[in-house]
Amino acid sequence: MNAPAEAAACIVSPNAADAELAVRLLEETGVAARAFASVRDLAGALDDTVGCLILVEEALLAEDIPALREAVAGLPAWRDLPLILVSRDVGALGAVAADAFPDSGNVTLLGRPLNAHTLVSAVQVALRATARQREVRDLIAQREQAVKARDEFLAMLAHELRNPLAPMSNALHIMRMLKTDDPAALKSIEILERQVGHVVRMVDDLMDVARLERGKVVLKKERLDLNRVVSSAVESCLQAAQARGHHVSVRFGTDALPVDGDAVRLEQIVCNLVNNAAKFTIRPDEILVKTSVEAGSALVAVEDRGVGFPADSAERLFDPFLQVNPTLERSAGGLGMGLTIVRRLVELHGGSVHAASAGPDKGSRFTVRIPLASGVAPVHAHPERPPARPRRRRVVVVEDNPDIRETLRMLLHLWGHEVAMASDGRSGVDRVLQERPDVALIDVGLPGMNGYEVARAIRKSIPEGAIRLIAVTGYGQPSDREAALNAGFDTHLLKPISPTLLQRLLAE
Repeated sequence: MNAPAEAAACIVSPNAADAELAVRLLEETGVAARAFASVRDLAGALDDTVGCLILVEEALLAEDIPALREAVAGLPAWRDLPLILVSRDVGALGAVAADAFPDSGNVTLLGRPLNAHTLVSAVQVALRATARQREVRDLIAQREQAVKARDEFLAMLAHELRNPLAPMSNALHIMRMLKTDDPAALKSIEILERQVGHVVRMVDDLMDVARLERGKVVLKKERLDLNRVVSSAVESCLQAAQARGHHVSVRFGTDALPVDGDAVRLEQIVCNLVNNAAKFTIRPDEILVKTSVEAGSALVAVEDRGVGFPADSAERLFDPFLQVNPTLERSAGGLGMGLTIVRRLVELHGGSVHAASAGPDKGSRFTVRIPLASGVAPVHAHPERPPARPRRRRVVVVEDNPDIRETLRMLLHLWGHEVAMASDGRSGVDRVLQERPDVALIDVGLPGMNGYEVARAIRKSIPEGAIRLIAVTGYGQPSDREAALNAGFDTHLLKPISPTLLQRLLAE
């Protein structure tokens, strides 16, 4: 990295002799300095090497000030360029400066006749301020680089965790399909399914927090009935709560709650709150989910009679990775990110979330407020599609991980499909062109020829509609999905694949 250019003091005076005298004076004290005949000339040369401006009152011509104001506004956000204004009437010049540079918070006024020591001292103070601003710039750049490195690490971590989770999930589904009657085996399968699901949720949370912190989550809004969303969310997380011995009750305070929101993300909000209540309610108990309307907002409240929290901890509960009670948190499981995700998603919907508790061991109440939808647009329900009739498919699996490849083969055979396999990109293209299957499941992270290249090569010979290409990957960013679709895939599935979802896709 090149060393930063030395910050210079720029002097603007229509009197060339005065300007040159000031330049020599500053250079004798070790300060780099440059002279300009007009404010307009300075505005054209303003860049990051300028440490401060020294402007004499005669140079502040009304017709030139807009050019300088525009040049200053074009500097990076971290810059607050020091201005040193020299005048016989400091008070009058102060008013002019406030009007000419209203956004500047770093203005020094010096009166004439000007003492040389005063000028040098003011310039040195201004340049120190610039140096500190550059330090802040460097710190911001370092932080942004660290955040970028963190997100890249989390994406790689998620990918590396999803790869072993995929065959584990497939194997558990296969064991379920084999219908063993051994109670010990059934109990073991149940435990493993629960723990695999727990790890998958933690991986998803890691990625969501990183994306939410960087503003990378975009909502897919539509008109929804929040009551229906709550009902669906409770149903999806009911099994986890029941596994801890809890009973989840739902009370709807009104017939319909029309909101404009993202159904998937709203379900995630409710699920996270129910899971949080289940986790921190130690003994089997009731968890209550209620909806209502208040002051133009739809309310969803989740109440429990669990461990509660001190009143002064309410706001901190939503901080990422917070462990209010680390010992309890570790025993309950999780990384302390669920409530952070709740707050970020609620705020993206234009709402708010509030936590309340009467104190430790006195339960908790989390209340989400989402603005009610305006107008009279209808609320669209999401009718459940009837299950598609199973069809025997010819499937090619292109996957370099032998465990994932083998468990997918076993699943597909158990479902009655005909399966061929390939372990790398080039042989995958050859196998697909040879077999002409109905469906190809293609891992994106293949050695040599990656999954995107495989899809493009297949599409050159087999058009869309003649074969369904499904991308299978451990990378779940929106950009990954977009890249898959642009490469010619019809669908993008995240590892570990839900067997139910895969079964439905094969039946369509």
